[in-house]
Amino acid sequence: MGLSSVFHLFDVCQKKNKGNEITGVLFFEKGHFAQILEGPRENVSKIWKKIQQDPRHKIVRELAFSAIDQRLFPHWALRLYGGEHIAHDLPHLSGILDGLPVHDHALLNTMRSVAKGAPA
Repeated sequence: MGLSSVFHLFDVCQKKNKGNEITGVLFFEKGHFAQILEGPRENVSKIWKKIQQDPRHKIVRELAFSAIDQRLFPHWALRLYGGEHIAHDLPHLSGILDGLPVHDHALLNTMRSVAKGAPA
């Protein structure tokens, strides 16, 4: 998937998320995606099902699905972290955003840590 396709996907997803009360963050590096979705359970489940059925994805895994008391990204309909941002802001992420299950736990923890420095 080319960079222009990623930006188009991001734009479409951000608009859909706003309409479904979804917030979160999307990471993209070297053809791999990782995403956190937050919102009403039914809405998140609906979006997740669409992601699973999207033929552009080769491997789709759920790392966690649980109720939360407070959103990590309450002001972001969707925030995109691409390779350049990752290399600058989260260099330790580049070694674990590779689609390998062995890195799932570290990937999820690193993605959640972005919320601590998230601007409103």
